[in-house]
Amino acid sequence: MNKKFKYLKIFWLITYTLLVSFLLINIKHVASVLQGVLHVFMPFIYGFILAYILSFPYNFFYNKCFYKIGTKRKKLEGLKKPLALICSYIVCFGILTFLVGILVPELSKSIKMLVESIPDYAASIQKSADEFIVMIRERFGFDLYDVNTYNEIMNFLTGKDAQDVLTGFINNAFPAALNFAEVFTTGLYNWIIGIVVSIYMLSSKDKLCRQCKAAVVAYFPIKTSKKIIQVTDLCNKKCGKFIIGKIIDSFIIGIICFIGLTIFKFDYALLISVIVGVTNVIPFFGPFIGAIPCAFLLLIIDPIQCFWFIVFVIILQQFDGNILGPKILGETVGISGFWILFSVIVGGGLFGLPGMLLGVPVFAVIYTLIDDSVTKRLKKKSSVFTINQLSKELEDLDAEIFEQSNNSESDDSDQNK
Repeated sequence: MNKKFKYLKIFWLITYTLLVSFLLINIKHVASVLQGVLHVFMPFIYGFILAYILSFPYNFFYNKCFYKIGTKRKKLEGLKKPLALICSYIVCFGILTFLVGILVPELSKSIKMLVESIPDYAASIQKSADEFIVMIRERFGFDLYDVNTYNEIMNFLTGKDAQDVLTGFINNAFPAALNFAEVFTTGLYNWIIGIVVSIYMLSSKDKLCRQCKAAVVAYFPIKTSKKIIQVTDLCNKKCGKFIIGKIIDSFIIGIICFIGLTIFKFDYALLISVIVGVTNVIPFFGPFIGAIPCAFLLLIIDPIQCFWFIVFVIILQQFDGNILGPKILGETVGISGFWILFSVIVGGGLFGLPGMLLGVPVFAVIYTLIDDSVTKRLKKKSSVFTINQLSKELEDLDAEIFEQSNNSESDDSDQNK
């Protein structure tokens, strides 16, 4: 029996090695197949994300608002789930409709004002450039208005090169427009199907959770299945609370930013507040990502206004990081600032924007699992000696290493003498 088990283990090891080697050799084809599968399942991924986010207001309505339905009449108990489902989608799409109804006119107005002001900005930049050129000519005697350069530019604009550039632009514009239309249509289709999928997932989430747990228990050993369910619950706790808390935090920061910019009469207050609020969802780097284009926009209008905007954003982000964020998120993450920075950089480098958003809660889960494993191992070793003894042993070891290093340095100095 042991020999059979040994041969079976060797057989599975060889099979696994061959399979991994095949995948690595044909990595391009495997990536193409995975991309096609991901494209097919994209509506279900959108539906899962939407259902997961809406599960929080759904639980609130189901457990807090409609919990008394059916207590006196059992026939009405079946209304709790559809009522909670309808209210969740009404709240979600109601907020989106309200924001779009307010933001779109104001954003279009701000963008229109920006486009209309472009000639004035261009004239201001041209005036500054002319003043700089005059200053260079007066101080250094060097004229930047080069006649040869001017003639080359005019020849390019009127010659064959300009026609080739224009022809290439026209030839590439039509395929680019078709590509944009395809991407837009595909995204719209995925979101429509995703909304339908999210309704089914959210309405039957308890049944789906039971089926997933039953499948895990059926196909894995008891110890492994308990660990899988435990890790899944931990991921749900960390990721869910972090995402919802970060959305609420960014929404409040966007409102505070709009109020502050309106009070101090900054230009494009709503447009800048939307950019700051949306990018604030990204941990650590979000405020800087949102502030840079806004500061550049204000720099074109008024450098002094740009300076005071930077000061305002720094104060706002200090308020968010030290007061508002900890109040909303609490101990959801449970990791230090260094590990937050590490998780955002690594997640963004591997998976882009989604990695920056989910890098912090995912790393928090990994950090918690490693911390629990270390604690359990220390408890096992505490049966032999206590934690204090372990610390004393480590301190004695450090002292011994330090003494040996000092002795070696003294021996080297004696030899040199």
